Amino acid sequence: MTGRETRLGMSRPITRRDFIDGIAVTAALAASGRALAAVDPEAVASAPQDRPGYYPPTLTGMRGSHPGSFEAAHALRDGTFPKSVARPIETGEDYDLIVVGGGISGLAAAYFYRARAGEGTRILILDNHDDFGGHAKRNEFELGGKIQLINGGTLGIDSPRPYSEIAADLLTALGIDPVGLAAHHADPGFYPWLGLGSGVFFDKETFAVDRLVNGKPSSSEFLELAPLSEIARRDIRRLETEPIDYLPGLSSSEKKARLSRISYRDFLLDLVKVDPSVIPLYQSRTHGEWGVGIDAVSALDVWPFGLPGFQGLRLDAGSAPHMGYTPGGYADGGSYKFHFPDGNASIARLLVRNLIPQAVPGSTVEDVVTARIDYGKLDQPDNATHIRLGSLAVAVRSSGPAGSPVAVEVVYSRMDRLYSTRAKHCVLACWSMMIPYLCPQLPETQKAALHYLVKVPLVYTNVALSNWRAFAALGVSAIHCPGSYHSSVRLNPVTDIGAYRSPRSPDEPILVRMVRTPCRPGLSERDQHRAGRAELLTTGFATFEEQIRDQLGRMLGPGGFDPAHDITAITVNRWPHGYAYEYNPLSDPDWPKGEAPHEIGRARFGPIAIANSDAAAAAYTDAAIDQAHRAVEELLGA
Repeated sequence: MTGRETRLGMSRPITRRDFIDGIAVTAALAASGRALAAVDPEAVASAPQDRPGYYPPTLTGMRGSHPGSFEAAHALRDGTFPKSVARPIETGEDYDLIVVGGGISGLAAAYFYRARAGEGTRILILDNHDDFGGHAKRNEFELGGKIQLINGGTLGIDSPRPYSEIAADLLTALGIDPVGLAAHHADPGFYPWLGLGSGVFFDKETFAVDRLVNGKPSSSEFLELAPLSEIARRDIRRLETEPIDYLPGLSSSEKKARLSRISYRDFLLDLVKVDPSVIPLYQSRTHGEWGVGIDAVSALDVWPFGLPGFQGLRLDAGSAPHMGYTPGGYADGGSYKFHFPDGNASIARLLVRNLIPQAVPGSTVEDVVTARIDYGKLDQPDNATHIRLGSLAVAVRSSGPAGSPVAVEVVYSRMDRLYSTRAKHCVLACWSMMIPYLCPQLPETQKAALHYLVKVPLVYTNVALSNWRAFAALGVSAIHCPGSYHSSVRLNPVTDIGAYRSPRSPDEPILVRMVRTPCRPGLSERDQHRAGRAELLTTGFATFEEQIRDQLGRMLGPGGFDPAHDITAITVNRWPHGYAYEYNPLSDPDWPKGEAPHEIGRARFGPIAIANSDAAAAAYTDAAIDQAHRAVEELLGA
C-alpha cells in the first residue's frame, strides 16, 4: 500500500463482509453462458436463507444491489443468459399469487391479495436480493455491545402528499401511528441541544483549500470564513438575504411558468446574475431529492425546498403546472413524518410479521425494531405465504386461457439452477425497466413505456465510528460537502423506541450516514442517471472505502478524527436503480392524462399486473403501497 493508503487505514481490519454464498453462483454462470444444471428438488432445503445463522441485516461491505443480485438480470438484458431457461426444473408448486419483488410494494401486494382472497390463499414472493424489503433496507451493527441501526435505503415515512386512505389504513393495520410515534420516540432536538448544527465542507479540489465552516451561507459569520472571492461573497449575501424581484412586472402564475422552464443554475446565472464562482456552493444542493445537480432541476421545483433567490418574487403559495411530483406536493403541504431507526425497513418487517407470523417474534410496532427474524421460517412447506430470497425471475408468461385455474408460469434462477412454478395470478413489483425482458409477450408500446422509467442511482454509505468526539468538538451534526465524493454527511438521527436506544454521549460509538449521487452535469436528468448507474456498477468497494476515509479525515481531522483508528465498519448501500423516476419539466413532455409512460407501462396483461413505485412515477413508500393495491384490484376486483 502507498503511504497515503496506510495513513487512511486501508489496511486495518474493519468489518467488510459481503454475502455472496449461494447467490453469486447463478450470476457467474449466467455471465459465462454456461448451462444451468438440473438437481434433486430436495437441494432447495440447503438454500442460504435456510441455514443456521443466516441474518443479512448485519452484513457490511457492498450492500444494496450487492454482488450476486443483478448479474443474471444483466445477462438476460444482454441476451447472454443460458438457453436452458426453456427447460427449468418443475417445482410442482401451484400458488394463487406469485409476486416478483419482495420490497414494500411486493409485500403489500401479498397483504392486499390475501385480504381479498382469504386467509388460506397460497402466495409466493420471489426476490433477487439476500434480504426482503427492496429499497427499504436495514443495516444493523453491534457497536460497544449494543445494536445500532440505520437505513440502507428508504429513510422514513414521509411523502409530498398526504397518505391515501389505502396507504394510511395499511399503516394502521400494522400498528403504525406516525404522528404518535414521532411525538413519543423521535428526538430531533437532541443534537441542537448539544450545540451541534450544520456546516459546509469546502474541499481544496473545488475551493482551493480544505475548510469546514459552521452555519449557513445566509450568515455573515459563515461568509467571512468561507474560502470564496469577495465577489462571490457579495453575490451570495445578495442571493440569500435581499428580497429582490428578479421577474418584475409578471404575475405570480406567470413567474411560476417562467421558473418551471429554466434550471435553477440558469436562474442564478441569468436572472439573479451571480458570478459563476457562486455555482459550486449550490451545485449539489439538489442531489438528495433528485439525484442530479441544479443544472438539471427547474428553478420552480427547488422553490418549495427553501433554496435562496425567491424571497422577493412574492410567489403565491401552492403548486403550479409543470412542477415535478415531489416539489408540487410539498408546495401544497406534505404528509406526516416518522423515522424508524432502520428507516422503512421496519414497515417491511411488520408486513412480513403479518404474512408469516412465525418468522418475526413479538407483537408490537415497538418490539419489531429489535426483533431478530428467523429467515429459515420464511419459506417452509406448511406456510401459506412463502418468501424465497436469492431468487431472480427470468421469465413470466401467461400459460393458460383467461379464467383457467393456472394462468401464469414464472421461471426463476436460484443457486445456479432454474426453477419453474405456476399461479393463477402474478404481480410484478420489480423495477419497471426489467419487465420487458421478463415478459416479451407485452405490446411493444408498453415495453417502450416501461424502458422510459430510468431509476435514480444513489449510494447510502453508513460508517461505524468508535466515537463522535470530533463532531462535538467542531460543533456539527450535519455537513454539506458541495465538491466532495459524498455530498452530505450526518450523524444518525436520534430515535428511541421499544428496547432500542440511540447513542447520547460523544464518547459512544455511532453510525454516520454519507450520501453520494453520481451525476454528469450538462446532460438531461435521464442521461445523467444512465451514466451514474454505469459508474456505480463499475466502482469497487476499495474505491468507496478510500474516498470515505479521505473525506472524513479531511473534514473532521481538525476535531481530532483519525480515519485509520476511528472507523470500525463500513457498509456501502449501492443502488444503481434507486429512486423511481419522477418526470422533469425541463426535459420531459407534458403528457395528457393516461398517456404518461408509467400509466401505459403499468397496464394489466391478462393474469399479470404491475406494481411498485415506478408505476406511480413517485419515489415514496405510500406510492408503492397504492400501486400494490391497484394491481391487486385489477386482478381480483369486479
